[in-house]
Parts: sequence; structure tokens; C-alpha cells
Amino acid sequence: MRHFPDESLLGIQKSRKKRPVASPPGGFANGFLALPTLSKQVPIRSVSQDDNEKWLQIAMLCSELVGEDEVDIQTTDTARDIISKALSVWASKHCADISVLDSFEFIVALTNEELEYNMESETNPEAWYLGLLSNQTAKYINVKYKVDVLERLHPGLGRTAIHYAEIAGYRTVQVFSPNVGFGVGQNFYWLGMTDDKDVLEEREVNGCAEENDEEEDFFLPSQYKAAFPELYFTGECLGREALQIIAADKNIAGEAANVILSIMDLEFQNASMPGMDNYFAEPIFFSCYLGLGDEPDMLSRVLDDHFQYVNEGGGEGFTEMHGIAEVTFNKELFLQWRDDMEKGFALYKKLDHLVRIIGEIEN
Repeated sequence: MRHFPDESLLGIQKSRKKRPVASPPGGFANGFLALPTLSKQVPIRSVSQDDNEKWLQIAMLCSELVGEDEVDIQTTDTARDIISKALSVWASKHCADISVLDSFEFIVALTNEELEYNMESETNPEAWYLGLLSNQTAKYINVKYKVDVLERLHPGLGRTAIHYAEIAGYRTVQVFSPNVGFGVGQNFYWLGMTDDKDVLEEREVNGCAEENDEEEDFFLPSQYKAAFPELYFTGECLGREALQIIAADKNIAGEAANVILSIMDLEFQNASMPGMDNYFAEPIFFSCYLGLGDEPDMLSRVLDDHFQYVNEGGGEGFTEMHGIAEVTFNKELFLQWRDDMEKGFALYKKLDHLVRIIGEIEN
């Protein structure tokens, strides 16, 4: 599901059922998506209507996510009601403070076909499926000013902040940074190539450089990168020892260093949203969009083309899900999955904090 820029970000175009895709409203460079809030009650819906015995098993497992006094269970509640309440309380407890990253809702299903999950494999009878559906509340966030401030205070700190935002997004819900945008462009425009010479030669071979070609719609890898400072792509990151010294600062640098150290600690613990990337389709949406506030900018240009491609019929290799986990019915393994998922929620929360530090948030 989530890839660094040198890997495919646009998915493997395999046969799957057609899904309707919602266009993001507004212009990308103007805080383009809706209010960035996560409800105290995370929405949840289930797909299957049959097989009550399995729903009861899932309800019993989900009761392990919360304390006895955290969920108000009524005598009239069905197994699916209990699942909904338990999952909602559980995720809200860990994620309700998230304020700028994309929020989500849960979708629970008994078969992978119901979620169009890994359609080439059969449903695992020993598992059920939990999808994180994007609520499309992610924001375009201008990081130019504050990243520059961090670099002036401590050279390398701005680069480190961007890098660890990408790391945290890779392990939870992908951040669309200039670097990730370059990876999208690499596959979307340049057939996997990153060198201008190779791209131009390929265009010549394929007859793309003819007089009737709309040259204003074409740009080279070097032109994309030239639109951003080099620190958004390469550069040395500060190590733990240097960050620990900076963390004592009573300013934005100290706050950023402390959050980066927390992300490093969670990365060391292998924190992630486990199993959420184990399916073939690529997510349409991202956790946030980190740009430089220019209008128009290269980031919004790539995003425009990405969403236009999906909406005009290219969406068969994409999903509105941020991830779909195959969750076991085995209680011991389920409890391990719960603990791992809670680490992933903690990492997503730290990512939200870091983005708020380095970005100017438009309401």
C-alpha cells in the first residue's frame, strides 16, 4: 500500500470491480479538503448481513479492545452493535486528538470479496477483514516557513523533520510530500525513469515529442525537483544524540526534536498499522499534503493529475481505503494485533503533532 518514492505509488493495474471514486473538493493549494476533525465516535459500518456465529466471535474479540466500563452495552444490542461500539470507542480513545491528518471510518467484513480485497486470493475462513476508509479530511499544509526556521536554528533539523514525517506516514497513512510526489511523477509521467535524458529519449522513441503534443502539459524530473529546496529530497538527518541536545530548547526546534525522538522510538519498536498494506490496490488518498504554499505548485499539479486520472476511469487499481487488515479469529494472535495496532495509532498521533509543528494550517 505505502511506498517510498523509488517504488510504484500508482498501483498494479489488475482486474477488479469498478468502485465509485469521490473527487476532492476545492483547489489543492488552498486548504483543499474538508474540516480536519476525527469524531469522538469513529464511524463504523459492516458489510455482511449473514453468518451470525462469526459476528458473535468478532464481537467477543472486540470486547477485548476496551474496558468493561468503556462501552454501554444494551440487552437489545446485536453482535454487530457491540462490534461497532467497541471499535469506535477503541479507536477514538487513541485517535480522537488527531486534528490535521485524514480521519477514517471502519468497515468490517467477513470476506475479502466484500471489500474487493486481494481478489486473486480466496477468503481466509480463519479471519475477518477490517478496512480503514478515508474520510477525505486531509489538508494541504504549507511547510515552507517553519521548515526554513528549523533549518536556520539547527542545520539539518528541517530535513530531519520532513524525513521522519515520511517515515511515520509510510508506517501508517502515507504523507504526500514533495519526495513522495516525485515518486508518483516517476511512475505517472516518466515511465519509472528519473533522468531527463532517458525521459526525452523515451518520448522520442514513442513519438511523443511531435508538433501537436501539448508541451505545456509536459515537464521533466529536473523541473519538478527544481520547484523545491533540495532538503525535501536528500540530505543528512540529525542523529539521536544531536536531537536530544536540541530537545532542551524552549522553542519550535525543541518541540520538533522531542516529537521526532518519539517517532524514532516508535520506529525502533517497529510501530505500524499492521497488515494494512497487504492488498494489491493503491490508496487514492493520503494522510496530508505537505507543500510550499505556491500557486500553482508542482505538488498540486501532480495531485490534480492523480485525481483526474482516477476519476476519469483509471481507478481500477486504486481504493478509497487507507488499508485493509486480515484479522485472525485466534484470540492470542488477535491480542497481539491489537497491541501492534495501538502502536500504529500512537505513531499516527505523533505524525499529526509533527505536522502541526512544521506546517501552517489553513482552516
